[in-house]
Amino acid sequence: MGNTYFQFKQFTVNQSRATLKVCTESCIFGAYIPVLEAKNILDIGTGTGILALMLAQRSTAQITAIELDIPSFEDAKVNFIQAPWIDRLHIENKDIKEYTQSTNQTYDLIVCNPPFFIEQLKSPNDRINSALHGYDLKPADLFDIVNSLTGQEGRFYVLLPEREMNGLIDQFTKSDWQCIDYLKIYQKENKAVFRIIAGLKKTSSIQEMKETKLIIHEEERNYSKDFCILLKDYYLHL
Repeated sequence: MGNTYFQFKQFTVNQSRATLKVCTESCIFGAYIPVLEAKNILDIGTGTGILALMLAQRSTAQITAIELDIPSFEDAKVNFIQAPWIDRLHIENKDIKEYTQSTNQTYDLIVCNPPFFIEQLKSPNDRINSALHGYDLKPADLFDIVNSLTGQEGRFYVLLPEREMNGLIDQFTKSDWQCIDYLKIYQKENKAVFRIIAGLKKTSSIQEMKETKLIIHEEERNYSKDFCILLKDYYLHL
């Protein structure tokens, strides 16, 4: 059984009830996303609330988090209440499709770590299936949601495995969206790509794409220098 909480420098993530726990890739994602001048941020499928909390730490934005799974929602709600930025953190226990239909709010930045094990074997646990497998939120669904909820020049940041990411990017770039940021994450040098973080922007002008890579571990499973720089404001012992 995983730890019931994860302690960061400025906040705690309680995760005793949440379906999916804090993991290294979600921490990388939260630390990497450029907040820029975003005033309103939406976190789709917040889970424990980790992305919303990490973005709140280094922005002044109002952040709305959506979570359908009730146990995960309960953990995230506690995490928001206990955070220093409670006045800027808002959470709703809703299906994101329902939320999209019920709101007129648009966002400068939307973030999501969506379900991605689309063709792999299912778990006996229905909650884990819903969190990890792509039958609840397909790429076309995600595009429609994000496109509807972003304002002009809105940005969308997403974390996925490489194959699923390339399919999602194809879905977005059929319309007035461009990929502006593409980070390849590797567990170690000379290993296969582990995850991709992509940033997409709603724009009709040509945008140059930034393509970079991040290696998590050096030899002996020590964190790499780049990883330490990225996470130093969050991890206790960096």
